[in-house]
Amino acid sequence: MNEIVALSFIMPIMDTCFLFFEFNFFRLYGDKIGSKFLKYGILTVCFLVFAFVMTIYSLNSLYFVYFQYAVPITIFFVDGRKRGYFVSGLAVIAMLVALIANRMFSVKLFGAILLGFIGVLLFCELIQLLPRLKLFTKYVIAMIFINIIIPIGSEYSRNLISTKQLTNTFLPLLVGSILITLFVYAYVKAMQKREAEIQKLKYEASHDELTTLLNYRTFSNYVTQIVADKSSVYTIIMIDLDNFKRVNDKFGHLEGNRLLKKFSIKLNNFFGDKLATQASVFRFGGEEFCLVFKNIPEETAYKLIWKFERSLTDENYLTTDGQQVAISFSGGVASTDQETNIHEAIRKADAAVYLAKSNGRAQIVCPDQADS
Repeated sequence: MNEIVALSFIMPIMDTCFLFFEFNFFRLYGDKIGSKFLKYGILTVCFLVFAFVMTIYSLNSLYFVYFQYAVPITIFFVDGRKRGYFVSGLAVIAMLVALIANRMFSVKLFGAILLGFIGVLLFCELIQLLPRLKLFTKYVIAMIFINIIIPIGSEYSRNLISTKQLTNTFLPLLVGSILITLFVYAYVKAMQKREAEIQKLKYEASHDELTTLLNYRTFSNYVTQIVADKSSVYTIIMIDLDNFKRVNDKFGHLEGNRLLKKFSIKLNNFFGDKLATQASVFRFGGEEFCLVFKNIPEETAYKLIWKFERSLTDENYLTTDGQQVAISFSGGVASTDQETNIHEAIRKADAAVYLAKSNGRAQIVCPDQADS
C-alpha cells in the first residue's frame, strides 16, 4: 500500500513541486539575474539536492529508482531541449552520488544509468520529428512510455518483479505520470493565458486604439532610448492631415474616424510593412502622425514621403454614403547629425509642418532638400 501511495502521489507531487519552482524561477527571476552562470548555478544546486533526495527516497522505500526521467523530460518539452539536456546531465550526477551514498555503486550499474538517459533523450528527439502531433501530445507519450514501460521492463527483465506484481506497479506509475502531466498542462495553460493577457496589456498600452499604430507614449519611450545613440542617423517626418476638421463637421466624427483608420492603414502598409526594421509609424493623436526612420538618408525619406503623398491622390476616400473626399497632408522632414540630436530634429520637423500649412497645405517641407 505504501508503494502505491508513493508511486501514485508522493513522488509525482515532489516532481511537480520542483518543476513549478524551475518554471517560476526562470520566468520571474531569469531576466533580473544578469549572469547566466549564476542562473544555471542556482538551478544546478537546487536540482542536485532535489534529485538526490528523490533517488534516496525511491531506493530506500521502493528498492528501485522511479520517475528519475520525469523532470528532465518535462523541461525538455516545456523549456527547450538545451535545458532538458542540461538537467538530464545533472540527474545522472545526482543518481551517481545517491548510489555511492547507499553503497550500491558499480561501474556496470552507472553505465546502465548513463545509457538510459541517452536513450530517453534520443526517444524525445525522435518524437519531436513527428510533425502532426502537438507538442503536449508528444510530451504525454514520452512521459507515459518512459516513466512506465522502461522501469517495468527493466524490473521484469531482471526478475525483480513478477507477472502478478506488474499491475500493482503499472497502475500507480500510470496514475503518477498522469498526475504530473495534468499539473504541468494546467500550469502551462495558465501561464499561456497570463502571458497572452500581459501581451494584450502591453499592446494596448503601446498602440493607439483607433488606428492600431504606435501611440505617443511609445514614441516618447522610443526617443528616450535612442537619444544617446550617436552611431545611427534618424530621420523624422511629421504629418498633419489637411482640413480634417471640415471632414468631421461635414460628415460627422464617425466618418472622420473611418478616414483616420483608412489613412493609417495606407501609411503603415507603405512604410511599416516595406521598411519594418527601419521605419516606425506613430499616431500622436487627432490627425497628427510621425514617422521615424533609422539609418535611411534624409533624401531617401523625403522622396518616399512624396511618393506616398502622390499615392493618396490616386485614390480618393469614399464615405459610407459614397461621397468622395480627397485626402492630403502637410509634412515636415528633418534628421539628426553630429550637431542635431533627436529632440532638435523633432522640433525642426514640427516647425516644417507649420511652414507647409502656412504655404498652402498639401506640401512637404524639408529645409535641406529641394521640392520634387
